Amino acid sequence: MREAARSTERNLLWIALLTVATVLATGVFACAVPFAALAAVAALDSDRTDGILLLGTIWLTNQVVGFGFLGYPLEAQAFAWGLAMGLGTLAAYFAARAGVAALSASGVIAVIGAALPIAFLAYQAVLYATGLVLPNGEGAFGYRVLAYVGLVEVVAYIVLLTAHRLAVSAGLLQPNTVEPV
Repeated sequence: MREAARSTERNLLWIALLTVATVLATGVFACAVPFAALAAVAALDSDRTDGILLLGTIWLTNQVVGFGFLGYPLEAQAFAWGLAMGLGTLAAYFAARAGVAALSASGVIAVIGAALPIAFLAYQAVLYATGLVLPNGEGAFGYRVLAYVGLVEVVAYIVLLTAHRLAVSAGLLQPNTVEPV
């Protein structure tokens, strides 16, 4: 019983840390918040319920900061793009979870190396499909934009994996499912 409570505390701590990081990232990157990197890390680290809770909290925090403090336009298309980002984040998470499960026998390097590209492609696919329907999406898929977003995702993924490893070493979090103990 005590171990279950400690595990819940650790999960809530991780959610809180990532939520704070999202607030900071929203202020810096606005629409380039690394949702695919967050989804990939969640796929490595969370069961389905915790992963959805984590990503839902992060997405909602991003939307509140964006619309409440950064002046995102209060327009239907802006809300729809926000919703698409949330759906894209969930698609990225489930795609990365499937990739982690499929590659688990291939070793930790393969799993960690594949989780982000899988999540990124799933996230971008949802945004691309949204851009076919909603206005203001035509500039989101140019080479420069995708290169920038991809770089943000890679850097964030490395930082998140490192932060997780440091938190595990400090005894604040449990190792994730693929991380050596």
